[in-house]
This record gives sequence, C-alpha cells and structure tokens, in this order.
Amino acid sequence: MEAALYDPERGYYIRRVPTEDFYTAPELHPVFAAVLARQIARQLDSLKAAGVAGPYSVVELGSGSGILAREILKRLKEESPPWAQSIRYILVDRSRNALLDSIISLSASYERVMGCSRLEDVLPCSGVFFSNELLDAFPVHLLEKRDGGVYEVYVEESGRTLLSELSRGELKPFADAIGPRLEEGERHAVNLEALRWLRTVSEKLKEGTLVTIDYGKRFSGAPNPPRAFHRHSRDERLTEDKGLKDITASVDFDAMIHEGKQLGFQLESYGTLARFMLDGGIAEWFEQADKQGAIPSFKSRAKMKTLIHPEGMGEVFKVLIQRKKHLEPLP
Repeated sequence: MEAALYDPERGYYIRRVPTEDFYTAPELHPVFAAVLARQIARQLDSLKAAGVAGPYSVVELGSGSGILAREILKRLKEESPPWAQSIRYILVDRSRNALLDSIISLSASYERVMGCSRLEDVLPCSGVFFSNELLDAFPVHLLEKRDGGVYEVYVEESGRTLLSELSRGELKPFADAIGPRLEEGERHAVNLEALRWLRTVSEKLKEGTLVTIDYGKRFSGAPNPPRAFHRHSRDERLTEDKGLKDITASVDFDAMIHEGKQLGFQLESYGTLARFMLDGGIAEWFEQADKQGAIPSFKSRAKMKTLIHPEGMGEVFKVLIQRKKHLEPLP
C-alpha cells in the first residue's frame, strides 16, 4: 500500500490530478477554510488567555497543493489580523516540490511561512496542529479471519494475496479485539501509522490543540474494511492497477482518542463535519450566496451543501479536537 500510494514515480498521490477520483473539502469551497481559520483563531486566543508563552505556530500536516494554507491565511488576515501577522505557519508535506511551490507562493504575502518534508523535522512549539484527510491515506495493516484465526494479508509483486502470521506485535491487541466480531473471510484495516503519527505530534506540540478532520468514526470493535476509489466510484480490486487508484481506510477515532489520552491529550470535542461547519458560521456564507446572481448562487450553495449534507461529506467526515497540557476547556 505504501508503494501504491507514495512511490516517487508511480505512486497514486504523486500522480493524482485534483478532483479526478475524489475532491477534498478545501477544493470544494473556500468556506471550509474560513470555518477552520475561525477555529484556529479561537484556539490561539485560548492559548494567549491561559498565559502560554509565544510565539505560536500553526502547523498544517499534509499541506499538499497549499490551497488550504492560502485560504486560511487569507481568512486570518481578514478576521484576525494580529494572528495573521504574528504566527509562524508551517507546512508539512512529503512532496518537496509541492512544499517549495507553496512556500514561494505564500511568501509573497506572508512573512512567516516555512515548510518541512517530515513531521520529525518540526521544532517543538506551542500553537495549533491540524490535518485534513491525511490519516485515511496512511498505509494500513490488513487483517483477515480464516479458519477461526486472524491473520495478516500480504501482497506479492504480482498482486496475489496470501495470509500469514502478524508482522508486528503491535497488531495482536487489535487482532484479539476484532477477531470475535469478524465473519469468516472478512477483513479489518489497522492504522498503526496514525498512532505513530500521533506520538510524534505529541513530541512536537508543547501546548495547544490538535485538530484532525477525516473520513472515519468511532468503531467500538466494528470491522473496518479498506476501500479503493477510481474516478469517484468504489473499486473492490484493491491490489490491481497499483498507483492508479486511491486506497483508503476509515480512521478509527476511538483508537486516536485512547492513544491521545495516554500521551496527555484531553478530548475537547468529537463530532461530524456538518456540526463543525454549522457551529463555525457556514450559515453566513449561505446568506452571502443569496446576494449573488442566480447561477453563481446555485453553484455556491450546492457545493456548501455537500459539506453539511448527510449524503455528502457532512456525516461521514468527523472532526476530532484534542488539547494538550493545562488549558481549561473552551466555553
């Protein structure tokens, strides 16, 4: 899965054309960035009120093309100018070309923009770390129940799959927990990489907030099969046509919350993207759209509805907000 998604020459995310197989929230409509910018400003205000020493950093994990960074900084400049001027905005993305393009573009308007190709290279800081549709793109370990036991699924170069013993001891608690709930032949994805990522974030975030926006749910032991998508359609052939399709698995937010507590993160909130957008003021944008011409208004409203509609992104995407250290819960 790592090779299929991230191979430097043939990996899916290296070759991907935006919106070809799926679209992300910031590609859909700028209101997503506007609401997220408000949340970031709110968290920074809380840090300042708690007396946490600055300067503060806003760290975007998996910054990609930079479209979200541009819109967030634009909104901060309009609604929270002091933060737009004082924060360090750090982009983290494994694509050096994307990082360079984003930094060059953003530096023309904002002085404190920098980038790292690895989270490990970010210096410890206080502020807000956030990701959007990052964790569901991490390579996963795939478990399958066969003859009453739980084994790991391996893929040969030819694409043929085979079952064998678990590759890592870390997988055993997951196999033991999910085994009784799996039917014969049923599969379950385990995202160990997401938990390692959370541990690294904990090392880098001294005080502040982690906002994780992704496709997933709180599984409570329910099976989590992986999926593949090609041209906006689900593709059941996970191991065929490597590099030409998006392979993903829903984020297990129960595991993220549990691991976070072990690392000193307090759960501030967990809910749907729809609730996050409504609480963040998306209604104001619908009012603005009504003032446009008929066709622009229709197009804008349709895109915004996708962000909050149960059959769009509104229910399947979740927003997890975790806070670190002594900060009191926000009102």
